[in-house]
Amino acid sequence: MLEVEHLSAWYGRTQALFDVSFSLQTGRCMALVGTNGAGKTTTVRSVLGLIRTAGSIRIEGEASERLATPKRVRRHRIAVVHEGRGLLKQLSVFENIVVGLPKSAYGRLDEALDLFPALKSRLSEPVTLLSGGQQQMVALARAVAERPKLLLLDEPSLGLAPGIVDEIYGHLGKLRAAGLTMLLVEQNIARARDFADELCLVQTGRSAFTVPATDTEAVTGLMKLAFNQDQPVRPPLA
Repeated sequence: MLEVEHLSAWYGRTQALFDVSFSLQTGRCMALVGTNGAGKTTTVRSVLGLIRTAGSIRIEGEASERLATPKRVRRHRIAVVHEGRGLLKQLSVFENIVVGLPKSAYGRLDEALDLFPALKSRLSEPVTLLSGGQQQMVALARAVAERPKLLLLDEPSLGLAPGIVDEIYGHLGKLRAAGLTMLLVEQNIARARDFADELCLVQTGRSAFTVPATDTEAVTGLMKLAFNQDQPVRPPLA
């Protein structure tokens, strides 16, 4: 689905990525992990074509570096849940979910609400009246309504209470079970390990290495390298 090779990226004259490489297979989930400022979000923005890059970005086997963001997103059916959710505060829950969709596609709303039934009674309300967890559900419902082949998730657990994070990841698990390909940005390595198939460590704008999420020893080494933590990593959840 997605192949990134020797990716560099810039904000103006400042280089943020130097040599990021990874490969994400169709139907799998890869988590980009690392500390704040490591380059995880910049990697997602690069995949979307939002900043200047060099290197190779292939989506479904097609070189995409020269495709503008709208064409790239439409051609490969990419949806994204941005860090901070990216909701339009002046709009209602319903309007936030269907924004950008043609009216002929409004029927997809039912598909999204089947995953997030708690939103059904809140559609007419301003999105600002919802809790942080409910707002994250709106952002996810909007992505689901786009019927993506590739879902990019940037810190879906950020700022949420542990119980709400469990609920959000429960919903994401349903999408995974349906075969949706995901690229996940997550600082919580234990959470990422329990959800993703592979973990890719990003450090100072470089991808250090990629390990299977089920390899406890490798994940322990990744955690030590990322955060200089010596405690052992518990085995993955069943």
